[in-house]
Amino acid sequence: MKLPEKQPESGDIKEVASYRKKRRRTRLVRRIVLLASVVLCVSLVWIYRDVIFEPLRGIGSKINTTTTNSEGFPVDLTAGLDYDMMPLSDGFALLNDTYLYSYNGAGGQYYAHQHGYVNPVAHANSKRVLIYDKGSTDFALYSKTSEIYKQSVEDEVIVSAFIGQNEQVAVVTSAGRYSNVVYIYDGNGKWLYTHRFIDDNVMQAAFSPDDRYLYLTHVASDNGDIVTKLTKYELGNEIKEVWSNSISDCISLEISIGSNNVCVAADTVLYRFDDKTGKLEASSRYSDEIVDFSISQGVFAYAFNDYITGGSRISLYDDDCKLMCELSVTEDIIKITTDGSAVFVLTEHNVYKYDLQLRQLSQIKLSGSYSDFMPSGGRLLLIGYDSVEQISI
Repeated sequence: MKLPEKQPESGDIKEVASYRKKRRRTRLVRRIVLLASVVLCVSLVWIYRDVIFEPLRGIGSKINTTTTNSEGFPVDLTAGLDYDMMPLSDGFALLNDTYLYSYNGAGGQYYAHQHGYVNPVAHANSKRVLIYDKGSTDFALYSKTSEIYKQSVEDEVIVSAFIGQNEQVAVVTSAGRYSNVVYIYDGNGKWLYTHRFIDDNVMQAAFSPDDRYLYLTHVASDNGDIVTKLTKYELGNEIKEVWSNSISDCISLEISIGSNNVCVAADTVLYRFDDKTGKLEASSRYSDEIVDFSISQGVFAYAFNDYITGGSRISLYDDDCKLMCELSVTEDIIKITTDGSAVFVLTEHNVYKYDLQLRQLSQIKLSGSYSDFMPSGGRLLLIGYDSVEQISI
């Protein structure tokens, strides 16, 4: 005879149900915690991607990358060659007709690369150096330790190239039926945009700090008159013109992007435009020949030939195009530069440091001949015939 199955008591059923419910809740909490951890890790990697992956960029080129193991100043150079010096990361970079070098702040060499360009030209921001072969087809982007990418524009000739505050690059070419073509690339050398000009010739290019906008100065002929224009473009799915404004017949030297304005430093005049509307807000005209100029943090420092005194004149303007102050000097100025808080001037025999009222802060008499210089962390780096020297000022 079959015995009847024992039915569980109601208390047992409740305990089993409660246990299963707790186990399902525990599993759900674990899954949520795991998912949140994955999302957090991915978010942190994305936020700090530049720091995490920066050492890996260009790792394939990090073989035999230096020509010396010595560190310190003076930095020895090949005598007689022309060098371009530019700030880079915590040190500086040098370009000559054969090599690109980068150094740390103590004078130790990070990187040396034989570029192979016939007419090399370089532009740098705080982290990258862009080099292009003017009149040829090739260009490349470098960090302080390696080559990031190398690119070329086939069947076209590079006229100029510019790099933004981040890594976007604008390459201007001359090709076929177009007077100029502008190509935009990202920090990995990927092509993003193309903009063609039939009659205009591009003079300068600059990116907004967020790489959302591109500014170009370009020149065209209008009924026999030369017209220079400043145009702002939005970079989205395609290039769209935001506004354009004509300025007088002049040669654009540099575009400076402010917080709510755009300034154009030209050979005879300084312009300020409203960034949103393109309206001309201010200008200042100068008649003397520019020897050199420098722009930093809304300060425009010029060195002019002063034909009246036979020497030179230093003029400082703000980004409202207002003349802040002027100073006549008896020596010929080789180079002027500003870091936004002080002005540095190189002459044949001296280096001077001025405040923004052009009051002299210091003067150092030079024992040798120097062709270029650069402020670097409270010091000055000077290029001589066969070395880079460091002085405190």
